[in-house]
Amino acid sequence: MIKEFKGYKVLTPSGYKNLDFTIDSGKFTSFKDTKILPKYKVIPGFFDIHTHGANGKDFTTVKDENDIKAILDFYKSKGVTSVFPTLLTEHDSLIFRQLELIYKASLTNPIIKGIHLEGPFLSSKYKGAQLEECLQDPSISKCEEFIKHSHGLFKYMTIAPEKKGSEEVIKFLVNKGIKVSLGHSDASFNDVTIAKNSGATNFTHLFNAMRPISHHLPSISEAGLYYDDMFTEVIVDGAHIDPNMVEFIYKIKKEDRFIAITDSLMSAGLPDGEYKIGNTPIIVKGKDCLIKGTSTRAGSVLNMLDAFRNVKKFLNLDDLIASKLTSFNASKSMGLDNIIGSIEKNKNADFLILDDNDNLLETYINGEKVYFKNK
Repeated sequence: MIKEFKGYKVLTPSGYKNLDFTIDSGKFTSFKDTKILPKYKVIPGFFDIHTHGANGKDFTTVKDENDIKAILDFYKSKGVTSVFPTLLTEHDSLIFRQLELIYKASLTNPIIKGIHLEGPFLSSKYKGAQLEECLQDPSISKCEEFIKHSHGLFKYMTIAPEKKGSEEVIKFLVNKGIKVSLGHSDASFNDVTIAKNSGATNFTHLFNAMRPISHHLPSISEAGLYYDDMFTEVIVDGAHIDPNMVEFIYKIKKEDRFIAITDSLMSAGLPDGEYKIGNTPIIVKGKDCLIKGTSTRAGSVLNMLDAFRNVKKFLNLDDLIASKLTSFNASKSMGLDNIIGSIEKNKNADFLILDDNDNLLETYINGEKVYFKNK
């Protein structure tokens, strides 16, 4: 059935245009100049490639599809139309179970475009909230199990490239079409260069949970800035990275390789208090999520609508560039920009309707309204 939308300020790849547009079979099919004075703007839906949960639920510990739905409903209310549920380091049996569960949920939830495994091939020194007893050296056989239990939905993995066996595992994953990101790492600049040459394309939450910048011992942090053909995740909550440093990263990486993420936890959307990431207790106060009894940050309470607002504010961006940072770049980094990430003919009709103050009014996935704001 063809759906018609008349009189909107539509954010196209070349900027806003006043348009009518149609959708058929879940895809944008036509655009034409409108005769109606637009009241609202239409932008691409957000894509969060790194998020552990929200709304009181965590992908690593959810028990059933209803728990997953609670997370996904929150995302939709914040403009997310594509997501990679992210699992942290845990016992293999639990990870296998969650992979199966998320895959099953994906069959009826098109918002799920893949799964991100943040571990278990990570550095104990920069583990953050990862479960140390379950950290492992990279293993092709273990990756094969991840692929099997996810039924091929495992699309993205964070690896510490200094770990023994990482080079072979990165090559294996890339050959399977799985994108590799470097993070939770004590890697040297040279370790990153080897990983890059093996096929790694991304950095996981740059500057967080990795060896810091040093003019004596160049590290993964410098490499994240230096390699301008690699994508860089950035947590844009203003707490994990000071807004001035967000601007510093953006000035170097520029608009085509900067990916805004939330790294959100079950506490996203909820008040301050005690929660968990996986099975690790955390304390949430304001924008900070700390492992209980420590000063170690463990994810965020950020949502993608605020991420969009924040990059506009921190970097003085217009909607077109802010949309690249919150939608298109993630899509391109995952090889999905042919179907999502921008508003163009024959792409999935994943879009948001906003007012001029960036208040979200409606969210659409494949042309179906999945959220609307009660008036």
